[in-house]
Amino acid sequence: MNLTELRALATQAGFAGGDIKIAAAVAMAESAGDPAAVGDEGLADNKWGPSFGLFQIRSLRHPKQFTPPDTLRVAEKLKDPLYNTKTAKAIKDAHGWNQWSTFKNGAYRQHMDGGPANFEPFPGASFFHTGQKSPIIAAMHQRLVAEDCNRYESSANADIWGPGDVRSYAAWQEKLRFEGDDANGVPGKSSWDRLHVPNV
Repeated sequence: MNLTELRALATQAGFAGGDIKIAAAVAMAESAGDPAAVGDEGLADNKWGPSFGLFQIRSLRHPKQFTPPDTLRVAEKLKDPLYNTKTAKAIKDAHGWNQWSTFKNGAYRQHMDGGPANFEPFPGASFFHTGQKSPIIAAMHQRLVAEDCNRYESSANADIWGPGDVRSYAAWQEKLRFEGDDANGVPGKSSWDRLHVPNV
């Protein structure tokens, strides 16, 4: 979903005034606008499940045992964009925006106006071919390493697309739960947008 769609959804969910833009920006920073996004699986335990949806809301194993708004943290329901956004509003109303790390660290600000101006736009799949040299590839290399998807044999020639980039990007795609041809190491727009490669 793009920012316009996210703002419309935020309005539908009950956000008002300046919170509409903030909600859309937080959702974009948390999930790149992907309602099917799943995260924090490594943090799951007997109490908490993974984070789901646009706002990456942590699910609870037994939400009925808790008080509102935590009763809304139902894994299956959080996969629905409107339910996810309404739950985000309930959490925000109860606890404030600081419940989201992308708000606290300021990442959401990149999406407050037109979009993520400080991130490299997706250059197209055909851009990524063996021998391609670009500072964009070097910036991508750094982001993949930061995301613990380092499958490089060395850091030499970091600005040239090669086998290490394919392996590392495939690891990133798999981290995002892509499978098959969607995790073949060739960047696609969805995975690229979520990698947040700094503008060069």
